[in-house]
Amino acid sequence: MRHWRAALVILGLVLFFALVTGYLVSRSPQYDPTEDHASFRTNEWGTKALRELCERNGLAAATHRRPWDEFAAPARALLCIFDPNFGPNKREIEALAEWAKNGGHVLVAVDTDGVFAINPVHDHIDANHVLLGYLGLISARRGGAGKVEVTQPTPSSVGFQVTGLMVGSGERLARLDSPEQFTQHLRKLVNDDRELPVVSPVEVDEYVPLLADEAGVLVMRLKVGSGIIDVLSDADILGNERIGQADNALLAMNLIYCRGAPTAVHFDEYHHGRAERPFADERLPGAAIFPAIWAGLICLAIYLSGSFWRFGRPVPLPPEPRRSLTEHIQAFAGLYRGAQASGAAVTTIARRFESRLAALTGLSPAAAADDLARAVARTADIDVAALSQLLTELRAIDPDAKLPEARLLWLVRRIAYFEEALNDGKLPGSNL
Repeated sequence: MRHWRAALVILGLVLFFALVTGYLVSRSPQYDPTEDHASFRTNEWGTKALRELCERNGLAAATHRRPWDEFAAPARALLCIFDPNFGPNKREIEALAEWAKNGGHVLVAVDTDGVFAINPVHDHIDANHVLLGYLGLISARRGGAGKVEVTQPTPSSVGFQVTGLMVGSGERLARLDSPEQFTQHLRKLVNDDRELPVVSPVEVDEYVPLLADEAGVLVMRLKVGSGIIDVLSDADILGNERIGQADNALLAMNLIYCRGAPTAVHFDEYHHGRAERPFADERLPGAAIFPAIWAGLICLAIYLSGSFWRFGRPVPLPPEPRRSLTEHIQAFAGLYRGAQASGAAVTTIARRFESRLAALTGLSPAAAADDLARAVARTADIDVAALSQLLTELRAIDPDAKLPEARLLWLVRRIAYFEEALNDGKLPGSNL
């Protein structure tokens, strides 16, 4: 019963920890570590505040969970793309540009602080850099973070006056002169010899800088056909932490209402890993993190609970089998006999035997056979004449001689006999 109690306590603690962690992550922004600008996140990087701002102004907010080439909203709608985590591919970009040409409005906000990201299409280069490349733009660090004073390089019909923005990075936008410039720009960022993507920018009728500071362009408008694509250099401008600072919210409203109230504001969450249906080659590996954590917790609970169980009553380990001294000597002699070196075998065994007798008596191994036998007889009950005769015969054997098998076995058995006699007397010495 005690084992059951310990197992249940451990399992309960693990489940309690998992539930509390899940609740805190889902309810408290400060416990959400995911640094993306998804419209469902309430942490400092998310854009849920912007989504709620649209809803409070009477706009319909929708979530787009499919690739851009499957976006089929009316032309008067607005599609918001904030800091995509993966992709995009060329097919999606071309479809997006075609939808904009037919009167659509796309609002893009990038986060280009990082260079590398999980991207199955473009050799792990961050999706924001790739998206800008397709739009004929690059992002370069030219200014600083914090509040910046902005101007409008191009006259605009925007209703709200924007004079200052709170930005999260020093990235500014610049036009590409050629597709090769995009690769050269990435080469400076990665600073190695890896193969980099070469993109073909979509056709843009005109690039119009809307807002800029002394460091560069913060908001660029791309006119494509009868539609527009607005690009922000820093997605943090629209993030939860900064949307209420400076004139960031006014800028958001200016961009959303630039052509009147849109029929709906669609937030792209497909490229944040929230697909409407599973997608294999483009799925963000981070989507499997939480199932893996749950599986690990369950395995840990099973392991901890099982460590308190015995599958039977405790029993001692079986003793290791012990070979007799005679078996060791006979096996040793058998090896030499197989190598047709019976004389060498007997000589080797005899020397070790004499060394043991010398250690036992305190005499030299080269002492006379009679003296050595009589000294041994003083510590053990043995036949002095037999031991002396055996030592004499062993010393007379030529190591290079080939002894008959019967003679070899007789000598080995005699040595084993005296070894056993010494062991039975519990005398000091080492077994062969």
